[in-house]
Amino acid sequence: MITLAESAGAAMGHHDVTVFFLSLAVLLGIARFLGELARKYHQPSVLGEILAGVLLGPTVFGYIQPQWFTFLFPSTGATAIAFQGLVTLSVALLLLVAGMEVDLTVAIKQGKAALFVSLAGVIFPFAAGALLAYSVPGWFDYDGGKELLPFALFVGIGLSITALPVIAKILMDLNMLKSDIGMLIMSAAMINDLIGWIGFAVILALIQPIDPAAAASAVGPAAGLLGTIGLTFLFIGGMLTVGRLFFHKALPFVQVHTSWPGGVLSFVLVVALLCAALTEFIGIHSIFGAFIAGVAMGDSHHLRERTRDNIHQFITNIFAPIFFASIGLGVNFIAGFDLGLVLLVLGIALVGKIGGCYLGARMAGMQVRERWAVGFGMAAQGAMGIILGQLALNQGLITEPLFVAIVIMALFTSLLSGPAMERTMQREIKHTLGSYLPEKNVIAKLLAIETRYAIKEMAEHTAVLLKIPVQTIDDAVWQREQIMHTGLAHGIAVPHARLAGLEKPVVVMARSIKGVDFDAPDGEKARIIFMLLTPLNDATAQIELLGLIAKVFDDSETRQRVRAANTVTEMLAALSLTESHLGEHGSSPRIPDEAEV
Repeated sequence: MITLAESAGAAMGHHDVTVFFLSLAVLLGIARFLGELARKYHQPSVLGEILAGVLLGPTVFGYIQPQWFTFLFPSTGATAIAFQGLVTLSVALLLLVAGMEVDLTVAIKQGKAALFVSLAGVIFPFAAGALLAYSVPGWFDYDGGKELLPFALFVGIGLSITALPVIAKILMDLNMLKSDIGMLIMSAAMINDLIGWIGFAVILALIQPIDPAAAASAVGPAAGLLGTIGLTFLFIGGMLTVGRLFFHKALPFVQVHTSWPGGVLSFVLVVALLCAALTEFIGIHSIFGAFIAGVAMGDSHHLRERTRDNIHQFITNIFAPIFFASIGLGVNFIAGFDLGLVLLVLGIALVGKIGGCYLGARMAGMQVRERWAVGFGMAAQGAMGIILGQLALNQGLITEPLFVAIVIMALFTSLLSGPAMERTMQREIKHTLGSYLPEKNVIAKLLAIETRYAIKEMAEHTAVLLKIPVQTIDDAVWQREQIMHTGLAHGIAVPHARLAGLEKPVVVMARSIKGVDFDAPDGEKARIIFMLLTPLNDATAQIELLGLIAKVFDDSETRQRVRAANTVTEMLAALSLTESHLGEHGSSPRIPDEAEV
């Protein structure tokens, strides 16, 4: 991040405005280009965005052409202040998106399993990092700039945080987001992130104020450490109780009386900015206010998946590249690279996180493969680890070598997470989707038009096939649907459950003429609905079926043929045609092998 000198009275003149827009265009353009290039090769887009900053910063461009670098990215003056303001806004909005991924209702309904995994995934890496940093601070390049206790606590939190948006994207790419294990990982990551950011807020309170001027302009520092921490927890408690209730009631009013999606988007951003201003005022960084605002609004079912997607796309494609590219403008990654420190940070993060989550999953009674999958899934730190490190660097809490090590660790764990999860959960797939669907398992015309009744109608059909009580199926599938909606893009839905006593997977497919709203990300009603029932002790069967469905129905012609069919036979023929085509081209249905973040 660019360091600003004392220039509070500077105003932007003609030259400043020109440089500001020129530097912003160059930074955003190259960051977006390299981000898209990274995604094309199945790598995290953040990797390309950070690389853009490294190329434009003192590591490369500043070394080759220092005068041009100083001209384009000045460290003082009005242009630098404007640019710093934009970067601060960008990171606050990124935390808003991260907060909106935290659905407290989902996390609570997961019960002890999510709690065990989350707490173990925090405690082990936190304890290892904090104790080592406090005992041998020199290993972590501690320079004595801040007190040792806040430094050690930050190292612990920095090595135990998770990247919720990154994890969600990995699970989507692996067709695991709607699965039971995917939901568990998301729930545990939600609790983990909430603990991590609250902990970081406390650390910020410990090291504030930085100077007397800061203390005079904020309530928190003036009230002392206990006052700042008290106000912080009062803000958290109020937002997650009264605030959640208010937003849940206010969102329908906003949707009715404003244009879509602009009205809801404006409402969400205004709330986030107000909360960011409030936490900055009480002496905690503004990004924490934006994060809690996202948490408070994100789990309201009035905030539709399509609206969330619009907010996510707007922020992650414009503001995220600006922030991540700006990281390289203030750090020399060659001068700050310390191999020993990188290996130390990486080792603690991997062993602590994967090992802790594995033990937590074991305590929750999960199978061995599920434990490893949870551990690797929770290991991804991605954007959250980088943001945390950048904020600590800005506060003078850590040095450049430790920050560089944190960035490398966050990127490496994000790259590792997807392939490791896939390898852990994958089994040899010997079936096609059609092999799970005899004619008796297909409903040519579903009568129900509401989610609850559609599940009940399909449960009644399935109960006859399996000769088990309809209530057993209906309750299990509906309870699962209430925790996380199972609508997919392109008019597909996959309500499912794992049942005790079931010997093998059972699939029932139904076609709805009018469509049923399963709250899909694209807002489209489900016309093709699969009810998936799998054995309680076989997590991979559910993932296999989700992968098969995603592979077959990724083809628009298949969706159209199934929807246009007049009989059960024609529906199955459409599936068979697609699967035969995939087999002929050597691309038999399987779980995708890319983990693009």
